[in-house]
Amino acid sequence: MTIRTMIKALKIIFLLILYHVFILPVSAEEECLSCHIENSGMSTFHNPAEIGCTSCHAGNASAKTKEKAHQNLEAYPGRMQTVEQSCGQSGCHAELIPLVKNSLMNTLDGMLSSTRRVFGEKQKKQIQPELNQRLSEKGADSYLRKLCVSCHLGSARKNHQQNLQDRGGGCAACHLLTHTDSAHPALTVRVDNDRCFGCHSRSGRISLNYVGLAETEKFEQKNSENFGRLADGRLVKKLPLDVHSKAGMACIDCHTVRGVMGSGKRHEAQLDIQCTDCHAKNLFRKPLSQLQAREALYSALYPDNFHASVDGLIVVSEKNGTPLFHLWEENGGRFLKGKISGKKMKIPVMSSGQKHELKGHERLSCDSCHAAWAPQCYGCHIEYDPQETQWDHLKQKRTPGRWIEKRWAVKSGIPALGVTSKNRITPFVPGMNLILQTSPESASVRKQNYASLSPHTSQLKVRSCESCHRNDAALGIIQNHASFPEHPEWSVPLGWIPENAKQPGKSAKKGDRSFNTSEIAKIRRVGACLKCHLQEDKLFKDFQMSLQNLPGDHAEY
Repeated sequence: MTIRTMIKALKIIFLLILYHVFILPVSAEEECLSCHIENSGMSTFHNPAEIGCTSCHAGNASAKTKEKAHQNLEAYPGRMQTVEQSCGQSGCHAELIPLVKNSLMNTLDGMLSSTRRVFGEKQKKQIQPELNQRLSEKGADSYLRKLCVSCHLGSARKNHQQNLQDRGGGCAACHLLTHTDSAHPALTVRVDNDRCFGCHSRSGRISLNYVGLAETEKFEQKNSENFGRLADGRLVKKLPLDVHSKAGMACIDCHTVRGVMGSGKRHEAQLDIQCTDCHAKNLFRKPLSQLQAREALYSALYPDNFHASVDGLIVVSEKNGTPLFHLWEENGGRFLKGKISGKKMKIPVMSSGQKHELKGHERLSCDSCHAAWAPQCYGCHIEYDPQETQWDHLKQKRTPGRWIEKRWAVKSGIPALGVTSKNRITPFVPGMNLILQTSPESASVRKQNYASLSPHTSQLKVRSCESCHRNDAALGIIQNHASFPEHPEWSVPLGWIPENAKQPGKSAKKGDRSFNTSEIAKIRRVGACLKCHLQEDKLFKDFQMSLQNLPGDHAEY
């Protein structure tokens, strides 16, 4: 039996299993469709004609009145509060529920710990994933309740529509397709970029960056065609979009199910994909025999995205061995098929030589050189007014106390670089960089924190050597200060650390930091040579060796 025949047989077997487990004939007693006429648009595997309506929505499908039919009805299947009775039923997607419940998108562990740290509060033991049980109504927790936690899978869904501002709803937050009023919402694993936008157009602005949009404070009439407003009123301007976005790649073409849903373990670093998983000379692979049941099932459901080599090996991510079914090599080339677009795209392989193997650059992430720009919000003033009220995203009502934010000095350009807790050099941007006043009587507290970021603004053309080695802004050195127009006393530094700082600058994430004085001196030493030598000069191939071999009469550097 050839490998192609084996693959075809594998798909048929899993489709047969799928039919008997999931697609059993529905009872003829269900009366739901006699009232609900929006019976078009359903996906194949969730068609009421096959699995019925009560499989997802519960209720009493044989009742003759609306009141009785809607008893114990689940109007929004997939919401985290009742997910075990809908998507998580035995025979459906039960194995995924522990993953989702413990994922960062549901627990918000990172958001909570970072905010509490910046507020100067003690870290609390993270036990329950339910935010209502973990967030008090004071300090940082109150701030999170009022301004942040709408970006949470557990947030309540109030309608079946999908737009760019929708958030929450559990499984439906991602897997519900946009639809017309006359059609039933369809479910899909081919999650489009709009589903990511509601949450990820905030904070690091990843969804905006990827499509080449940057928030700005100033509208330029002479370049009006490059400006616009988002649905929520934010002013944005056009900047170079990410090279992957330009090629037509969707978020899910890179981000795997393991990276999005996690493994079920709390507090883990969920990110699964790396640039090298697609672009390295040698890819990681595993045999078909090592596929997990869920991975094999996916290959059966979506055979058009399934590719394996003739020896039965599939490409996987290096970190967790997650199958990248849509990535393959043939006839000396490397290709990726868009999970949504279906477009076949050629993948460039990392070149060898000085660009990627330069001594001294071993710690650099790909983003350090390939990120063209990043959003940078330097000024933020946060104050608390106990006399006003504000919407509590967990209680779903207005409660006493209001957090008021004012921002200024919003920029977008080549980001500074810093060092992560794993000793990797990568882009950093202002993160929780603020003036904080937690009550009208308390004194304001200033926080100068940066945060590591993968900007999602990659370009084939990299930033120049001078943009790091002869640019103090890239080192995080404070260049100037900016004040809020109506409050000149609200002055913030445009940068991370002062010149000759004795200690590295702090980060919103524990262990991350700015460059230290020794690292800055080494970077600047290269910059001194760039005054005369081109960056392609062989001098930089092994810079330390070149310094040792300088002639005695060489000018001071």
